[in-house]
Amino acid sequence: MKNKKTIAKTSLALVLASSLLAGCGAASNSASSNGGANGHPVKLKYWTNARHDTDLMKEKIDKFNETHKGKIEVEQQIMTDNYEQALQTAIQADEAPDIFNAKMKIKFEDLVKMKAIEPLDEYLTPDIKTRFGESLLKVDRQNAIDGKTYSLPNYGTTWRLIYNKDLFAKAGISGPPKSVAELVDDAKKITEAGKADGVYGFALNMKTPSAAFERGLLPMVRLDGKDYYDWKTGKYDFEVLKPYVEGIKKIVDNKSMLPGYESLDIDPLRNQFAAGKIGMYFSLSAEPGVYDSQFPTKIDWGVAQVPTLDGGAPKGANYINGGASWLYMSAKSKNKKEAWEFMNYLYSDELLVPYYEQGKGVSVVPSVISKAKEPTLKNFKEFAPKDDIMWPAYPVHKVEGKPWQSVISESLLGLTPLEKGIEDLNKRYNDALNNEEKAGNVKRVVDPNFDPRSQLKK
Repeated sequence: MKNKKTIAKTSLALVLASSLLAGCGAASNSASSNGGANGHPVKLKYWTNARHDTDLMKEKIDKFNETHKGKIEVEQQIMTDNYEQALQTAIQADEAPDIFNAKMKIKFEDLVKMKAIEPLDEYLTPDIKTRFGESLLKVDRQNAIDGKTYSLPNYGTTWRLIYNKDLFAKAGISGPPKSVAELVDDAKKITEAGKADGVYGFALNMKTPSAAFERGLLPMVRLDGKDYYDWKTGKYDFEVLKPYVEGIKKIVDNKSMLPGYESLDIDPLRNQFAAGKIGMYFSLSAEPGVYDSQFPTKIDWGVAQVPTLDGGAPKGANYINGGASWLYMSAKSKNKKEAWEFMNYLYSDELLVPYYEQGKGVSVVPSVISKAKEPTLKNFKEFAPKDDIMWPAYPVHKVEGKPWQSVISESLLGLTPLEKGIEDLNKRYNDALNNEEKAGNVKRVVDPNFDPRSQLKK
């Protein structure tokens, strides 16, 4: 046992060393090294894999250290590609950081099973509960399990239609499409109007089908109150995707889709959009930052909610991804009182308001949005939650064969008839859920009263 722990500690040291060589060293010096009168402040370690908010977080952590001089000293460590590996190694060696970023690939349920993260319920005062509200504090299997809360929200990813206003005007279109049929028609009009300039009405980043459909197909379906998993019955029903997929297929068939979409990645797509060659596409709340720095553009671009099937008012709600969690406290921290004091500071409006105002992330906290000034990044405010909620997490289980995203992409490419693909998906996914449930490996999620629209009122 002793040898195993020694090996884990050695592995941790090697992983951290590689992270520092990757360029993390300078940022980790943000904590004050000047101790207080007794020279023995409680030292906390904070690990994060986020770089986009480095400037703001350094400023706020420096302020915390100055305010708590001689009492608490926080050392921030910014990881790159080795974040999950370093964290897993640290957890196994009982040397996990006191606080760490929850936005990562390691599953929340697995961290709870490993007893790696601390429930926060005993720290949640009535004021905190009121500020966040039950719907944000208890998002099942996203930040809460078995009634215990392990993280609080800050920001999440929202999904919208991104469009080129100049190309819309040139094609004689007054505004973004409200229905799937308008999406198809507008793409065709833009393509025809911009043919001489190599312009296409629509683009899709199909190199990774899961990313492509996460950006647009699922948001449209969910805004209409549907999902390929029927939450009321606990069964899969991929038939609900059909009319939306058929709409995208029409864009492909009438040659309004940017050529090469089959292997197109998101950054090359963005580059073409910034150059004025794409009329519209679906994407996420990172786009304002992308067009501010990564692909600066002179085009007049706008943001709109995704279309509904018939163009009417939403019957459901678009979804917020990753909004329920931001930070975890290590269950093995030796200074949980001080760790919570630091966490509570990071979750305060003093930090979360400028976080949103500066475009670091789309806030999901109502008190933050109500207090914040208009974000400085162009179009960032259009991603703020309106008809958006945090949907439940799907049941996690194995499925034999191709994932649903690959089957749907094959139907767009004309390789698999859509009806046949949907029939196959319904059988494989439901059989898998039934088998895994019988084996005791998964719990079927059923909510007979599920209504995504009602969540907007909470």
